[in-house]
Amino acid sequence: MTWSPDLSQGFESDKCRHRVTPYLNGRGLDVGCGDKKIVETAIGIDYQGGAADLRLDVSEPNHLDLFTDSLFDYVFSSHCLQDLIDTKGTLGEWWRVLRAGGYLVLYGPDPDYYPRAGTSGCSPRQKHDLYWQDVWEIVKGFEGAELVSATRHNESNEYSWQLVIRKKIARRFRPLSTIKTRMFSRKKPVNGRKKCLVIRYGALGDTVWMTPVLRRLHKDGYHVTYNTTEYSAQVLKECPWVDEFMLQPKDAVADEDLKEYWARLKEEGHFDRVINMSGSIEANLLKQEGTPEFDWSHAQRHRHCNKNYQDTTMEWAGYPDCKGERPELHFTDSEHFMIRRYLSGLGDRFIILWSMSGSSFHKTWPWTEFVVGELYKQHPKDVAVITVGDELCQMIEPHTPISIPKAGHLPVRGSMLMTKYVDLVVGPETGILNAAACYDTPKVIFLSHSSVENLTKYWTNTTALTPHGCDCYPCHRLIYQNSCPKGKIAGSPLCAENVTPEMVYRAIEKYYQSWKKGERNVPTEVRPPKALRRLRRNDASRSGNVRGTRRRAV
Repeated sequence: MTWSPDLSQGFESDKCRHRVTPYLNGRGLDVGCGDKKIVETAIGIDYQGGAADLRLDVSEPNHLDLFTDSLFDYVFSSHCLQDLIDTKGTLGEWWRVLRAGGYLVLYGPDPDYYPRAGTSGCSPRQKHDLYWQDVWEIVKGFEGAELVSATRHNESNEYSWQLVIRKKIARRFRPLSTIKTRMFSRKKPVNGRKKCLVIRYGALGDTVWMTPVLRRLHKDGYHVTYNTTEYSAQVLKECPWVDEFMLQPKDAVADEDLKEYWARLKEEGHFDRVINMSGSIEANLLKQEGTPEFDWSHAQRHRHCNKNYQDTTMEWAGYPDCKGERPELHFTDSEHFMIRRYLSGLGDRFIILWSMSGSSFHKTWPWTEFVVGELYKQHPKDVAVITVGDELCQMIEPHTPISIPKAGHLPVRGSMLMTKYVDLVVGPETGILNAAACYDTPKVIFLSHSSVENLTKYWTNTTALTPHGCDCYPCHRLIYQNSCPKGKIAGSPLCAENVTPEMVYRAIEKYYQSWKKGERNVPTEVRPPKALRRLRRNDASRSGNVRGTRRRAV
């Protein structure tokens, strides 16, 4: 459809948000944002307009001179470039502040669908008539420019082109992640498979629960596009059942805009099936602050919410008969080898992986220092405790001779894989404990807002500890405002404080004694990947040992 006076000329970025959001991860700019930014997390730049975080005159080619080079992960601009006199200078300035690997995302009026400069109906501010080819002709002369996509849109109320350009990374700086972000293709997958869009923005544990769904979809022959956050996508980085990711910046789309955003995704992607898991556990089985259900009586919440998370996930996704499905994680041979190699360096000790904290106050247990200290007193040479979590967890890590603090240092994938190889996994309701549910590794978990039915019903080798004297357990609530009833000793949420140190120590001691008797967690041997085996042979060759023989002295 070409432009007409009846079509909305305001909030042009609303029309392309569903297509460009995957490129807007990290720290970025929305230049010429007006009254609404493309994503909430962007820094809005404009000389006027309610959404501007910085009021700058974007008509000046050096309008971003307060920013250093290579600072931003993306630069977005909608219906702005054609209003600026120095097109090349402006594009050069945007390119300057873009880091290697970042995206320049532009959306502008197409001269074939929109009135040309100086004609009736055209914006009086417009200085140039620009096709996307005109813009690309300039940018391709910049160092490292790579065309990602270029499309024209005259459907619905659009009359614009869209251009995505990537600033290439030098080979010696290859990114660690192999997760690919793609635009939706209007074509069917080459092999003719049906297309399914899965939407899930939850935390790490929620992503682990999604793996049986993905396994079923793959079995049913679907080409799966998974819409999630970059943080959650790392869990599925090597999952063979995800064909492509659509990465969603956290809080990029306002809650009130999500329904329209999802509708556009479905329409543009031409999917045969869309599975939207938003609210499947949160809101459904864990009531959120600020909602009427949050204030239900404890008995009413328990009646409604005391259902298994994994079973509910399968039912929500359209597989109601799949009960007790076991989640499954995937890692490379190199990841397996490096974790096993690290653990082997700890010697013949009872190795505990301790997850320090989850995403809310009641998922931080206050007695870790006491229990780890007692383990050191009783078993100073036999036990090692590896603590994991994010950087904030470093403040609560125990400091004893048997402690190995890795919070903020060991990546999430490394922590999850380690649950397969250690002798025991301990902690509150966290993504790491949910990852441990993929394996038969012994587990001790401190339940807070979930019941055994909710979480650990199908887990193997698990001791689920529940708080004593805590009438609000299980609350079936998502609590982020620290509004829980508090204990009298540590001042922590009652459900955390009343899982006592004695309870936890006894549970750990039980598994330790089994280990001492020789009942150990011994997963299948994983050989080093070929690249690492070659590296070993090369090292042996340089040191004079080749195929088990020693080089003769000359």
